Formats: sequence, structure tokens, C-alpha cells
Amino acid sequence: MVFSLFRLTGYAVDPLLDRAQVHQIVGEPARFDRETPSDGRLTVVSWNIAQGARYEDVRDALAALPADIYLLQEVDMGVRRSGYRSVAKDLADDLGLNWVFGGEFQEIGQARRNTPALTGQAVLSRYPIHGAFVLPFENQARLRWRLDPFQPRRGGRMALRAESGGLLVYNAHIESAKDDAFRDKQVGEVLVDSRKSQRAGRPVVVAGDFNTAKVPANSPVLRSLVAEGFVDALGADGAPRRTSIHHDQPLDWIFVRHIAPERGRVIDVRRASDHFPLEASMSMELSIRAAAH
Repeated sequence: MVFSLFRLTGYAVDPLLDRAQVHQIVGEPARFDRETPSDGRLTVVSWNIAQGARYEDVRDALAALPADIYLLQEVDMGVRRSGYRSVAKDLADDLGLNWVFGGEFQEIGQARRNTPALTGQAVLSRYPIHGAFVLPFENQARLRWRLDPFQPRRGGRMALRAESGGLLVYNAHIESAKDDAFRDKQVGEVLVDSRKSQRAGRPVVVAGDFNTAKVPANSPVLRSLVAEGFVDALGADGAPRRTSIHHDQPLDWIFVRHIAPERGRVIDVRRASDHFPLEASMSMELSIRAAAH
């Protein structure tokens, strides 16, 4: 309780960021200019890394998963609990990748001097990253986090949208403090954005920590994705799997549209985070051939 009261003092001493500042994009999106694979095959990893507080374990786990694109949730930048690291930048430096980061929340009472403490989503890629954009959700649990004495925050849930390797990706962290009907509204905002004319027909990946509470077959979140033509990249829609240490039902997902999933798996990595990384391989060539037939 003493520590939580100490965190609340951050409202008086931390830099006061507005939502635009919290959701600002930073990174080095094109320092490595590699060619996209000629065979159209890509591997995507999605993982809630629990702020990156166990940095070396996260780094080593990612190094053992040689993907093309990494979609990371709960990524800290300048936060006490993770050693004030820029976790996305440090991972990209250690793994030789391009990176972008978009803030989700300002973590009150976790800052150092005048540098704000942020947590959010990151995209790391072997290929240049274009058009990075934070899509803040209109549907928010607004009072839940601002007034929480244990985890006071400014900002709001969002999806980090970017393009890399020929894919349009949405890296989403869906609200944990509400029910699946509310989460379905946030996922619905991603789906509306993906339907806009300049993005229609593109190979799309929607992935992240969806915090799904119901068994998959009954989840409105998954029904909405399937109704929009998305496919579970790890197997049959709703197949049982465990993606975190503390929950039997899957919380984390990779869904794809206009690209053919080939294989996927959950990797049991327990020391680095309370979530497990998901890996999915996919092929644009197979998708094109299927469409032709």
C-alpha cells in the first residue's frame, strides 16, 4: 500500500503527457534495408513480454525464434520496473532489427527525473517498417486505470498499425478489465480500420494479447474476426491451447487474412514473461494460388 501511494505522487511530479504524446511513435524503422523473401514466406512472432522486466530472458527467447516480424505487447520505455530501458530499442539493437514503438499508457510514479515512463506495443522487423501509426480505441475503461492506486496510468488501449515485409500488421493489446463483449468493440475498431479502401485486400495480420475470457467457441471477439474473413494462424479456429501461465483459456492470438497460414505453435517460455510467445509461418504465394482457384 505504501508503494501504491508513492506511485500516486507521480501525478504531481511526473511530466504531464496528453494522449497524443503518450501515443507518439518512436523508433528506427529503416536502418536495415533487406529484401523481402522472394518466395513470399514470412514468420511472425507475437508475444506479451510483461514489460521486458526480465530483459535477458526475453532477448534470449526471441533470439531462439528467428522470425521476420516480431509483434510485442507490454513493452516498457523509461520505466523503473524494467531498469529504465528502452526495451524495444535494446532488443532491436541486440537482434539486429528495425523497430518502432507506440505508447499505450504513461506509467505514473515509474519515471526518472523529467523522462516519462511509457509502456506500449512494439514492432521489430528484419525489413523496413512503414506507416507506423497508433490506433487509439474509442472504447476505453477510462476510470479503471487512471484511478487505480496500484497501477495509475494516463493514455488508453490501442493497436499499433504498421507495414513491413509486404504485410499490414495490427499489434493489439485488448482491455483486460472488461468482458469479452467490450473487447469485441475494441477488436471491431481494428476491423473497421482494416476495411478502409487504402488497406482493403492487403495481406493482414491482427495479433496480440486479446485477453479473451470465454472459451474460444463462445468468444464474440473470435466470431467477429472469423466473420471478417480472418483465419487463426495457429490452426483451426478456436482450437484449445494455453498461451499464458495463469489462464487455461488462450489470451493471445495471431489471425491472418489474404495470406495463407502454413503452421503455428505456442512456445512454452516461462522465465521471461507470464505469457508465451506465438509463432506463425505464412505464405503470400500460397494465398495467391488459392485465390486463383
